[in-house]
Amino acid sequence: MITKEIKNYIEKNIFPAYQKNDSGHNIDHIKYVLERSLKFAKTVPDINLDMVYVIAAFHDIGHHIDAKNHEQVSSEILEKDEFIKNHFTKEELKTMVEAVV
Repeated sequence: MITKEIKNYIEKNIFPAYQKNDSGHNIDHIKYVLERSLKFAKTVPDINLDMVYVIAAFHDIGHHIDAKNHEQVSSEILEKDEFIKNHFTKEELKTMVEAVV
């Protein structure tokens, strides 16, 4: 189960950024990615669903900034996010940043 605090933060602070992206990388796309990611993740024992949720939520956030390099831009946005840094260990953050790229 995803922590309510994480889910609320993503919905209020991250989802709105997807309005800046093209239709192929908009909020509908991200919700589809989230759904598919969580469906798969639930088949993996002892997986951290909060981490899966964050990775999926951030994976295209930088598309409107640099479409060709959006994975790197998205990972940098995630890495600098203070809320995320305060809710995950350094090791978890590193894993998520690497997963976004």
